[in-house]
Amino acid sequence: MNSKKNKLLAAGLGATLACSAVSAEQTSGPFKWGADLRLRQVWIDNVGLDADSATGDRTFERYRGRLWGSYTFGDQLEASARLMWEGRHYQDPARSNWPVAGFENWYSGGILFDQLTIGAKQIGGTPLSLKVGRQDIVLGNGWLVLEGTPLDGSRSIYLDAARATYSLESLGTTLDLIYIDQSADTGRFPQSLNGEVEDQTEQHETGVIVYGRNKSLIEGTDLDGYFIYKHNDPNLTPRNIRINNGAPFASGSDSGDIYAAGLRADSKLTPNWSVRAETAYEWGTRNDRDLSAFGFNGRLTYSFNDSLKNQLHADFEYLSGDDPDSADDQAFDPLWGRWPQWSELMIYQWPLESRVGEATNLQRFNVGWIAQVHPTTQLLVDYHALWADEQSTRTAAQMVNLSGDGDFRGHLFTAWLKSKFSQHVSGHLVAEYLMPGDYYADNRQNDSFFVRAEVVLSW
Repeated sequence: MNSKKNKLLAAGLGATLACSAVSAEQTSGPFKWGADLRLRQVWIDNVGLDADSATGDRTFERYRGRLWGSYTFGDQLEASARLMWEGRHYQDPARSNWPVAGFENWYSGGILFDQLTIGAKQIGGTPLSLKVGRQDIVLGNGWLVLEGTPLDGSRSIYLDAARATYSLESLGTTLDLIYIDQSADTGRFPQSLNGEVEDQTEQHETGVIVYGRNKSLIEGTDLDGYFIYKHNDPNLTPRNIRINNGAPFASGSDSGDIYAAGLRADSKLTPNWSVRAETAYEWGTRNDRDLSAFGFNGRLTYSFNDSLKNQLHADFEYLSGDDPDSADDQAFDPLWGRWPQWSELMIYQWPLESRVGEATNLQRFNVGWIAQVHPTTQLLVDYHALWADEQSTRTAAQMVNLSGDGDFRGHLFTAWLKSKFSQHVSGHLVAEYLMPGDYYADNRQNDSFFVRAEVVLSW
């Protein structure tokens, strides 16, 4: 079995390298194509904040290759596709240490299209455009809409959707109407080419988003307003449990209907000062409970406007938690925002009380510094102080992970070094360190760190 996995992994990586080499010769005209190859080495200490866990330390490589192309028919129609594959190899934990079956040290997953669309511009001579199919959708800063596949760990972020955009240039306004129909796994069209069926999220999801953006009402300010509807239908197929992140995830499906209304502003106040803020209120039902939740996310930035492009910023984020004394549910739902917005390490710690990447029940204060320390390289350093809003979890079984007598999640330190060496080569180093607080149970207060090195080759 290991020999077969090794061969699959080697074949996938070989095909990726071959595609990357070929696509360096891009053509012009109506057909455009390119590729990239992302190589990562990751070290994580104390997943679950328990130093005694045999599976708490993770060391692994990730190899992701993508090949894409698009063809334009005249001035209005375009078809595009992107084919991707990612394999992994785990040094830690050892397969023999994993308490349940299914862990693979060598993992070769699906070869699949994470983009496959048909688009039209200026339909009928109007400022209306339409894109239908599998596509990446990012709204605002991605706070609530960016990630459609949280279980595959940044391998992809796609949503199966139809998006209509109407542009009112005279008013500096665009309007988006988006319909989403997201399968919980990769078993429907366009299926993976090698027959692998894997969970991408815990439930089948449908939704509607109405999103408006304006740049003219207030000078130097982007104003966004939106309404989001999300329907969750439980995935009851047990055979598709995902194993490529080091273990099967035990997180359950959601059910119900969530509605959200929100506002976002991003403003340049002076040549030095800028501010952005976003707030949303959610209501509806989730897992047979009435939902009423609130969230806020804001940043104040001071730019020195010097040769190093120095910036200082301060953030505050509030995501309401579920009141354990109430029959209703107050836990803020990140919707399609389950990605590492401010911490790579916390992605691995959220399952102690919620699900992978499902940030909620949070008060976060952050101060940080950004500088262009070299023409090719940017440095980002941040400190986050983290609190919980309530003493609550998604399930009763998770309550053992909390102390019950504190709300301080801990001190989080993060640093990034991002470099773009040339048009074809970029990379980064990221390091994070978490000192857990009294919110967690006594056996889950061990310090944890995350380190990643990445190189990306692109054409």
